[in-house]
Amino acid sequence: MKIIHRANIDTEKWDYAIANSAVDNIFCYSWYLDATAKDWCALVSENYKTVLPLPFSKKLGVKQLYQPQFSREIDIFGAEFTWDEALPILQKEFKAVQFRTAVRLNLTQTEQRVHQILNLKQPLQLSTNAKRLIKKASAYTIEPSREIEKLISIFKETSFKKIDTISESDLERLLSLMQNALANDAGELLVIKKGREVVGAGFFLKDKKRITYLKGACFEEHKKSGAMFKLIHSAIEEYQEDYEHFDFGGSNVENVANFYRKFGASDRTYYNYQLKDLPKWYKAIKRLKK
Repeated sequence: MKIIHRANIDTEKWDYAIANSAVDNIFCYSWYLDATAKDWCALVSENYKTVLPLPFSKKLGVKQLYQPQFSREIDIFGAEFTWDEALPILQKEFKAVQFRTAVRLNLTQTEQRVHQILNLKQPLQLSTNAKRLIKKASAYTIEPSREIEKLISIFKETSFKKIDTISESDLERLLSLMQNALANDAGELLVIKKGREVVGAGFFLKDKKRITYLKGACFEEHKKSGAMFKLIHSAIEEYQEDYEHFDFGGSNVENVANFYRKFGASDRTYYNYQLKDLPKWYKAIKRLKK
């Protein structure tokens, strides 16, 4: 196995490896990484039989592995090497290593996280509150659209300023990601309309037998009237025939997680890992900037 930079990766072989793996992880296709990662390389075995994507950034010349925004986790696709074999190579290649995966590893710097997932082949178990708000939202309609800029616009007007972990450059990556998903027939935008006015939207990723809710936004007055409940419920109804799981993408934020659980979603555990060996001069500069 060896590390290959993005410019030298055979995208056809790469995406074939992701698509034909038993692992469901849409975050690791080449087009997804191209949109979300500042840069990326990969640990690859012979003829791409096993691959591991490695998104990274360079700060002051220091190469650091990181988990990009809008990308929950990475995985090893294939069986020709394991995490135990990969980690020493990662630590040699990167001065700081941070990534998330569902595999439990024997590392000290470990943070357990959860996201919510719904089995679409089981009867939908809506909470009483969800049923009430879906009924309350009867005046809204849900329609497919390709105007992804509308979702970005509503998000900037509503939630963007409240979330300090998302920057303007992240929004540019989100737009690029949705464009890539549409171009690869791997995504759909659903808009919420009241009359002729678009008051909210959500983007959904499609891969294998899983739907993943990427991002949604809605004006507050319409959110209070159940518009987001109707959006998610409509998406579940649309996708349940052709897909097996509805992945809500997150969240560790309790009120957001509770919103997803009202649709009958269950928690799934994954892990955040960090390994740091940063130069002393780099750590000193970081302290000065704080």
